[in-house]
Amino acid sequence: MSDWIKVASVGDIKAGSVVQVEVEGEPVALANSGGEFFATSDICSHDYVELHDGWLEEDEIECPQHGSRFNMRTGKVLNPPATQSIAPYETKVDGDDVYVRGPMEIVK
Repeated sequence: MSDWIKVASVGDIKAGSVVQVEVEGEPVALANSGGEFFATSDICSHDYVELHDGWLEEDEIECPQHGSRFNMRTGKVLNPPATQSIAPYETKVDGDDVYVRGPMEIVK
């Protein structure tokens, strides 16, 4: 697992929104759900679609192309057409800085 990497400031990501950040060359979706931050791979496992363009509801993100949803805490796929989970990343906030590390093990 990688070291903690600063990817944003708290004020950069409005509550209810998702942005793309890069962690060790990989696109990662970073979400702010009511002040709690989550991160997963930014690429849907069903088709190459960037999830940060999708919709966030609490700790779930919906793919904008075919509607698959993923739990951002675990990366677990929640509905088809995707059948494979995506990689979750650990997040932490230190002061005004948001850090990510990972990826963690993919939930099957």
